Amino acid sequence: MHKIAALFVAVLALASCVGIDSTLTIHDNGSGTLDLSYRVSQSVAQLGLSTSGKPVIPLPVSRSDFERSLAPTNGKVRLTKFERTENEKDITIKTQMAFDSLEALSQVAAFRDADLKPGTDGSRRTYSQVIGRALPTPLNDQSKRMIETLFAGYDLSFTIQAPRAIQSTSLGTLSADKKSVAYRVSVIDVLETTSDLVLTLSW
Repeated sequence: MHKIAALFVAVLALASCVGIDSTLTIHDNGSGTLDLSYRVSQSVAQLGLSTSGKPVIPLPVSRSDFERSLAPTNGKVRLTKFERTENEKDITIKTQMAFDSLEALSQVAAFRDADLKPGTDGSRRTYSQVIGRALPTPLNDQSKRMIETLFAGYDLSFTIQAPRAIQSTSLGTLSADKKSVAYRVSVIDVLETTSDLVLTLSW
């Protein structure tokens, strides 16, 4: 029981137990697209709800669930692509959404924990998102071993493409033309981080 409880704490704190590849493209008017590819462990998918009553999996794994999650945006965020494949180990989802504004995207329930924040700093445009939050209590050795077994090979990859050259970024590597930044981190490293991981940039 202790092991199960520790796992739920970790999953809920990270709000993700999947491997994710994310590409966010921002246009000059604030609209854009979000391409997501994510893997969900079959064993995690079978857990259903956590002890808090929230889904263990933070992202939809069916097209109908995805469309339902976007319905509250009244068309300001639209599903333009959805593909699902699975094998004995994982369910893999590839999807694309078009959004009218980052503010609309930030209101989608699945992305609220990421705390997407567009803004301005003088003449510059800014953007930030939470990659992962530090757990309130560090994991003990037993929990670490369990998590390392469950999440081995699962990474979080984020690419953000800006409409103009990026002037500063808190995490990741800039492209040669400075119009995109890429950051990759393992799920295990996020779960073991001692401070929140926040990706911020300005252009």
